[in-house]
Amino acid sequence: MADTRSTVAIIQYSSSRDGSAWSGLLLADGLRDAGFGTCVIFGHDGPMVAEYRTSGHYVHVCHHLSWLRHADLARFTRDLIVEWKNASGVALQLADCGADVVYINTSVSLAGLIAARRLDLPVIWHLRELFADVGGEMKVPYVLKSFVRRVFVQFASSVVAPSRIIAQDMLGRNADLAQIVPNAAGAEYFDCELSPAEARDRLGLPANRTIIGLPGMLRPMKGHSFFFRAIAPLLQERAELTVAVTGSGKDRYESRLRAELAGLGIADNILFLGVIDDMPALYRSCDMTVVPSRNEPFGRTVIESMATGCPVVASRVGGIPEIIRHEETGLLFEFGDEEALRSCVKRLLDDPVSAATVVDQARARALTEYHESSYKRRIAGLVLEALESAS
Repeated sequence: MADTRSTVAIIQYSSSRDGSAWSGLLLADGLRDAGFGTCVIFGHDGPMVAEYRTSGHYVHVCHHLSWLRHADLARFTRDLIVEWKNASGVALQLADCGADVVYINTSVSLAGLIAARRLDLPVIWHLRELFADVGGEMKVPYVLKSFVRRVFVQFASSVVAPSRIIAQDMLGRNADLAQIVPNAAGAEYFDCELSPAEARDRLGLPANRTIIGLPGMLRPMKGHSFFFRAIAPLLQERAELTVAVTGSGKDRYESRLRAELAGLGIADNILFLGVIDDMPALYRSCDMTVVPSRNEPFGRTVIESMATGCPVVASRVGGIPEIIRHEETGLLFEFGDEEALRSCVKRLLDDPVSAATVVDQARARALTEYHESSYKRRIAGLVLEALESAS
């Protein structure tokens, strides 16, 4: 257990209901349970601010921006200047909460690093994204990519990544310096004992349909358009199939997807559920989930599916192949290969015995590798190491 006088300030840029914010909440809860004080500094207001407060963490919103949002050199340089200024506000919050170590829970919060360095505080930098040139969302001028990589490794006490692909992409030749700590599924995913019928009743989903889940945020990177094109022939062949789409996003993107569905003639087979508070119930209600992402730094929805006993089919991109062992704990297809996606879905639908075997093996792997208890323990260990090195 840590000395409760040691306070960890967590810089959590996103306050949306996305993967980094949920993983950050697990991280914060684990540090609190290990005896640390916690202070969470968000980059902007949003729904997850209340979630962190409800969980008992001191929370403050201190406006700062992503420094990895522009590939244009002039705009990137301007963002560096802005974040240098924004660091002053972050530094005030770090001093106010009595931070002993700063944990930056995303690649984008440069202001958190600058503030920590001004106060001579140790920094743990948790990289969770990929650069845009490999299909990710982090943008940087090509001529400054090596500079960004040096910032990550030279100014942080330690660097963490959920997958090897993130370490390789974000750190380049220094990838071996990163400590790989896979993301985790909360205990509630493993403990959910709802039957599919009970889960569907709770969420108001049809009881007599075969449901394919499409979990995650509504963002282009998640591959919705590719999935809808691929699944359309199967939906037209099999009247019992329904696709349940979760998550929120920009209204314009959802409108575009709905127009595509109308053009494909499958709009009546698709349910847009929005944000689901009880995600374990969602997974339990599905006959399978599909993760058709264009790229995926890790694949949180994959491990959540595995934890709840829902067979999963996913694109062979990013960190997903580090999680799914093809034909053992799930099925993989190449992104863009519509026939391969349909084939994987058909295999699980038409061979329930094999699907059950996949579920058992996937859940066993999830219990060993992706339970929140091991994640929290490893994060607490990293913080202790940072404090000891700084003393």
